[in-house]
Amino acid sequence: MKAIITGATSGLGRNLVNYLKNYNYEIIALGRNEKVLNTLDVKTKKVDLSILNETIKSFEEADVVFHCAALSSPWGTYKDFYNSNVIATENVIEMMNLYNIPKIVHVSTPSIYFNFKDQLNIKETYENKTFVNYYAKTKYEAEQIVLNSNVHSTIIRPRGIFGEYDQSLIPRLEKVSKKGFLPMTDKNPIVDISYVGNVVHSLYLASIKDIQSKEIFNITNDEPQSLEEIYNTIVDVLKWNVKIKKISSTKLYFLASVLESISKFTRNEPMLTKYGVGLISTSQTLNIQKAKSLLNYKPIYTIKEGFENYVKWKN
Repeated sequence: MKAIITGATSGLGRNLVNYLKNYNYEIIALGRNEKVLNTLDVKTKKVDLSILNETIKSFEEADVVFHCAALSSPWGTYKDFYNSNVIATENVIEMMNLYNIPKIVHVSTPSIYFNFKDQLNIKETYENKTFVNYYAKTKYEAEQIVLNSNVHSTIIRPRGIFGEYDQSLIPRLEKVSKKGFLPMTDKNPIVDISYVGNVVHSLYLASIKDIQSKEIFNITNDEPQSLEEIYNTIVDVLKWNVKIKKISSTKLYFLASVLESISKFTRNEPMLTKYGVGLISTSQTLNIQKAKSLLNYKPIYTIKEGFENYVKWKN
């Protein structure tokens, strides 16, 4: 099996490269970070997928594309998100047609469900009418491009990815923890997160299972927990010397609003965003029954094992 992996220099992409190597996939890894590409021990190509001429040169015939590339952030300009998430996806589909690549496994996000309200057991059929930020909006637009294409497509929506090469969840929490605490509101929501080892396993299953095109799957660790439970696991396993500090969600939203207003002038990502406050204030869990049934997906690692694996990798 020959696979092209976009976003191969991301945390998810790097783990997927390592996972597929174990199954003797012939891999072409695409990314923008040349330094990281040089560490992957597979065929690599440096490319900005939002630039068509570069994308044409980076693609070749293959059996499947794992489209992991995206701008994933709670903050940024619409143009940056649109180029990285929408234009890049359009170019990937165009290259698949050009090189007769039949299948795409597209990584999306459950951020498209988020609406600042408690949401439990969300199914893939749930539709939002509005989106909370540019990231969610452009990832939804990218999904539509994939679903409306003529290639065989499978969409994966993994919730809260953490683990080796993590560039988001753990680093952001670690940055906040340097102040001596982890913030939590008085609501202590129930949430799902996903260890990256389970996510790449789901991507592999999506590439080999005989399923119809245009299927969409939620992916989680299948262990919904309170935020306090997750924090306690992080503090215990990662040996952080911090306390869990409860703060009024109203105060946090106000602070986030002020910081966002300042950041519009400085153009730096604020320490806290309203979306970030929403994530630690509202419950969101996903129904993954469809992935269990059609992909035969079952998490390989527990949340605690995921954090333990992260510590082993970090050390």
